[in-house]
Amino acid sequence: MLPGTIEKPPSISSLSNTTWTKPEYTLPLPALQFLFHLECDMETFRHIGQGPYGDRSTVIFKGGRFEGPKMRGDILPGGGDWEIVRDHDGDQQTAYLNTRYNLVTHNGATIYLQSTGVRTGRKAVLEKLGEDTSIAADRFKMRLQLTMETGDPRYSWMNSGVYVASSGRVGSQVIYDAYELL
Repeated sequence: MLPGTIEKPPSISSLSNTTWTKPEYTLPLPALQFLFHLECDMETFRHIGQGPYGDRSTVIFKGGRFEGPKMRGDILPGGGDWEIVRDHDGDQQTAYLNTRYNLVTHNGATIYLQSTGVRTGRKAVLEKLGEDTSIAADRFKMRLQLTMETGDPRYSWMNSGVYVASSGRVGSQVIYDAYELL
């Protein structure tokens, strides 16, 4: 599938292994609306080791910046990523990401951002992401599901949204484009 495309579902009547009660009920196709671009600066990874859920590491965020049509500002220091890495299928590796950020907008609102997702690809590529800044984001897949919350009424619209991001890691930065799922 090409980036930016949405695969339409098949006709419900063609899904013949189930008896449907409402096959005529048509659902809208989703769309993505750009929310912001984010660059997060990371400290050194701390390897915790092989535990009951996999090979765990943590990294604390130094800070960073974000900007989009509806919001812009800074990432406060002190957030982080608590990731678990698993090797599979020969030379493939997947990192299961679990991050938390505090964002401060240009006009003083504080926003809590949490993401979960995966970074997956060839092990030889993923293991060099911290040092080799020439590795392009299309050499691996890093996708995130975001939740955001704030008590600031100017940004209360984001408390009920569904958000995703296409992401990458280059050197000591995580970079992503966040979208609202409409």
